Amino acid sequence: MLAFSLPAPTGLAFAAGGTAAPSNSKVKIKTGKVWTMKGPVAGDTLGTTLIHEHVLFGMIPDDLRAASVEFAVKLLNDAARVGVETLVDLSPNRDIQLYQEIASKVPVRIIASTGSYVYSRMPKAIQNMNEDQMYERMLREVTEGIDGTQIRAGIIKVAAGKTPFTEWEQSAFRAAAKVQKKTRTPIATHAIFEPRAQFDLLVKTGADPKRCFFSHIEAEFGWAGRPLEQEAEYLLSIAKEGGYLLFNNFGFEFDTPWTDMVFLLRHLSDKGYANRILTSVDCNWEWKKGKVVFEASEKHPETAKRTYAYMITDAVPAMLKAGFSAKEIQTFLVDHPRRFFSGE
Repeated sequence: MLAFSLPAPTGLAFAAGGTAAPSNSKVKIKTGKVWTMKGPVAGDTLGTTLIHEHVLFGMIPDDLRAASVEFAVKLLNDAARVGVETLVDLSPNRDIQLYQEIASKVPVRIIASTGSYVYSRMPKAIQNMNEDQMYERMLREVTEGIDGTQIRAGIIKVAAGKTPFTEWEQSAFRAAAKVQKKTRTPIATHAIFEPRAQFDLLVKTGADPKRCFFSHIEAEFGWAGRPLEQEAEYLLSIAKEGGYLLFNNFGFEFDTPWTDMVFLLRHLSDKGYANRILTSVDCNWEWKKGKVVFEASEKHPETAKRTYAYMITDAVPAMLKAGFSAKEIQTFLVDHPRRFFSGE
């Protein structure tokens, strides 16, 4: 019977039987500094890390700013109580003043991002940027600070849809790759569609594949008709060349049936590439008619429980039940995030 204890201050502390730990778990990790909302920290102190989340998402109405802070603080404190120590926020267009207020009230470290999301959800100012302007904005937010503050972005976020990518999308990816080449700042992408094409574009422009991860790759509506086994090999090709793969559809059966999720995770692990797996929740919510609405919860009410804490309270037990060892899960949530930030 598998069981686990709550995470210790420096990471997940599981007590479980199961399969042997992957060979890569003994790799010595060299880490530098990672920028958080409260300044730089040593990479080897990140602990249990949710590497793809959103503290706030979408427009925050002026009359709901205080309520937004209160709700975000509650979710983050709930996460801290079950052992989450670091959260990577992938909302590259955000109100940094609200983030400062939230960060001051929670023990969870927050790593802010720069870059861009899908074109339709970006403000006009970013939609109208050319590649050079995108580069300058990303570089400034990584090396100087965000919106006039001294808070630096610790990661770059970019997004693209189906191929062929638009010129704006390509510009964002090229700008991100150039900033990474100059500063070594890691890159995260929104990659439901064609993550391999995103990988190729970034690497061609000079990005280090070991400092790039591709999100939502398990969402089946983005597989372009590839069957499960073929998709597994498609994703394996990215891992073999050094890219990280982010799985977050825990509890999203309508996008990724659990058996398929387990198959992909197991396939990568059994092929020797567990060291290229990252896991998170991608918790995000918005105000609609004055009420908090979690992603997909209007059609699928059960998804409203997918908060940051859900990773520990629900997703981890599900993975243990599916046969993943406690050590494997610890590598996904503790070892691999710090290795990603160090470029290993």
